[in-house]
Amino acid sequence: MRGMAIEAERVSDEELELAAKQAGPNSPEAQALTRLRRQRSKDRQVHAFRLGSYIMIGPIPDARTELAMIELAEEEEAEAE
Repeated sequence: MRGMAIEAERVSDEELELAAKQAGPNSPEAQALTRLRRQRSKDRQVHAFRLGSYIMIGPIPDARTELAMIELAEEEEAEAE
């Protein structure tokens, strides 16, 4: 594992709404908020999670899934550098 310290951090609905409002309608935050609302309209129990610079929408992950999400975010951020 590299020296990066990425963690899966749950983002509250209020925080995501504020970030989307500040960043604008085409921002990743606004797109994530749209996905979150769409999933919930289908009665799915999903939440927003921030992993480094990524926002993912999904159910609360188990430990194995969270580790896989973190590894994916680390790889993507390493490629972007």
